[in-house]
Amino acid sequence: MDEKSEIEARFQEILEKRGRPALEKAKRVMLEGVGSRHLGPPLQHLAENWNDLLRPALIALSCEAVGGKPETTTSAAAAMTLICSSMNIYDNIMDTTRSKAFVPTLPGKFGSGTALIVAGLIASKAFQVLYEDAEREIRTEQRADVAHAFQDFLLKMSEAEMANLKLKAERRIDSEEVFRVLQMQAADMEACAKIGALVGCGTKRDIEQSSTYGSYLGTIINLRDDLWISLNLSAELSDRIGAFSLPYVLTLCMNISEKARNFVLDLSQRDGITPREIKRVVNFLFETGALAQVLRLISELIEKSAILSPEKGARNTRDSLALILNAQMLPLGKYLRSFTAAK
Repeated sequence: MDEKSEIEARFQEILEKRGRPALEKAKRVMLEGVGSRHLGPPLQHLAENWNDLLRPALIALSCEAVGGKPETTTSAAAAMTLICSSMNIYDNIMDTTRSKAFVPTLPGKFGSGTALIVAGLIASKAFQVLYEDAEREIRTEQRADVAHAFQDFLLKMSEAEMANLKLKAERRIDSEEVFRVLQMQAADMEACAKIGALVGCGTKRDIEQSSTYGSYLGTIINLRDDLWISLNLSAELSDRIGAFSLPYVLTLCMNISEKARNFVLDLSQRDGITPREIKRVVNFLFETGALAQVLRLISELIEKSAILSPEKGARNTRDSLALILNAQMLPLGKYLRSFTAAK
């Protein structure tokens, strides 16, 4: 097994060990008490295609890194996972994303109306878990701070989505503003790391370091996903251009090249975009150097994040947090090498 395969295997092992209990709890809660023939199919579709292990794993590791017991994070992590699932549905509705990685999204399969109702139901179940179950696991003195961290996260994400809507409505191609929104959308990982440190009774410095680590990690993940969409590896680039919900790297490319700008603007006005035209958009990312700029930025953020792990936790916990950073680019790296080799 080569080094990259070993990192990937260890990463998956960490996610399963630390994230699986909370994810399974979240799925059980999501499906509990739903006997409706209307709600059952969309919720089942979501549960079957939902494998968010990273957020709950990050909460557990952040707790352990400050000297806490990771098993005390299960309910808070399940609540956060449910909230993020709900927000992801809203995001797919706003971006008119019909599928991701060749799997229909909830609005793509069942329509926006059903998706809105399901997203609201999931959010209500998240707060049910937080206020009924999590209180039994979280110490009394930490409960208010944890609740505030959830509220702060929701406020930041709402502000990010409003800023994103404004960009789309104005059809602005402002890469700096798009990047600012992308950073704001890292609030989920920031909140996960902060909540874990709070539940683990970390010091003020521990909590600040954990929050910063989470913010950097979230930005790295968002940039990676942005590249994934821009290279059309999730088969959603056409939808995003049509809805004028442009990925950051594409706006950067359009700011560099007037030719790329005019080409994408023309595509955004059409009813359909051909595979050949999508391939031309992807080529612009390489030709303008926009792709290389984003890859350098990700490398810089990984370096900054690597020094932020609190020192109280066991060495293997800190190693796990470092490995999470290094694992984020592995799947994309394989495709980038194949793209480069083909040119």
